[in-house]
Amino acid sequence: MIVLPSRYMLAPMTEDNETPLSQCDVPPERRPALESYRGKRRVWLSWIDTDEHHGIWQTLSAMVWTDVSFRTLTQFAIDDETSCLGNSLVAEAIINGHVATQVLAIRRLVDSGSDVISLRRLIKDVRRNFSLFTRENYVCHDGLPYDYAAVQHNEMLERVGSGAFWGHTSGPKAWGTSQMAHEQFDRLSGIASTNRNREDRLPLALIDTVEGWLNNSGADELAKWSHAYLAHAGTPQKREEVAHLLVTTNKITKAIKALARVTEAMSAYILFASGRLNGLMPTAQFDQFEKLDQPVMRADRVDQAYILWDKLSSESDSCLEDVGRDLTRT
Repeated sequence: MIVLPSRYMLAPMTEDNETPLSQCDVPPERRPALESYRGKRRVWLSWIDTDEHHGIWQTLSAMVWTDVSFRTLTQFAIDDETSCLGNSLVAEAIINGHVATQVLAIRRLVDSGSDVISLRRLIKDVRRNFSLFTRENYVCHDGLPYDYAAVQHNEMLERVGSGAFWGHTSGPKAWGTSQMAHEQFDRLSGIASTNRNREDRLPLALIDTVEGWLNNSGADELAKWSHAYLAHAGTPQKREEVAHLLVTTNKITKAIKALARVTEAMSAYILFASGRLNGLMPTAQFDQFEKLDQPVMRADRVDQAYILWDKLSSESDSCLEDVGRDLTRT
């Protein structure tokens, strides 16, 4: 009989360690396929998480922050009609900035181009390479053991009576992580644990489902609207094509949540990598409500405000004064 240690704990998981291909628990004849899987997975995860400018999770977290900020300020304005948030200048700047920022970000995420980082491109590329998603590749791509039960058995024999210890989360001794990968593959594939095979494959229906979420998110409609009104100066004909579309903050919020669900499905489940459950919304590193209890302008500054407004308006108008002269200047 095996006496288990009093406590078994998994050490915090880290990024892929890129175990040498030769050390992965995969037969030599199938290592070329594993190499292809590892290469594609590395690229996909860079799109999702590590690209410094256009990482999908980074984009979505920024969008969620902006969405929560906007809806919070909106509620402040609703609750207090005398608030400065009801001023037309403030409201116009906040609303226009919110719509432009969010719709353009949504447009980028659903871009189907072959030279961009987007959710649409990610799904298309994963679909093209879905034959690589075998149980063996899914579990063993970075050195995890395929037969986690045997590794667990050996470790428990070694640890009998030794008390609590940190379990490995990567490499050939990480039986706990291997078990989680197998169980997740079981759920995704619908294959019973008693019928596991190294060459089991994930069903393409998973990608169909995720793509359906993307198609039904409303993001494509917002992108079409942006083509005509925001990202490009659409012709009357182009504007007529999207005249039936109405951009609302609720549609924007709905699209963001749907895009986040698509990304979670691709990252945490299909690619067995990190997700953002309970971590999608960034945590403020400052007091986000600082100075909101203060007026935008003191009552004794009204006259100066009008003077500034007139000054800036005149400066803007004056840029046209010398057009005729400069046009004909030799």
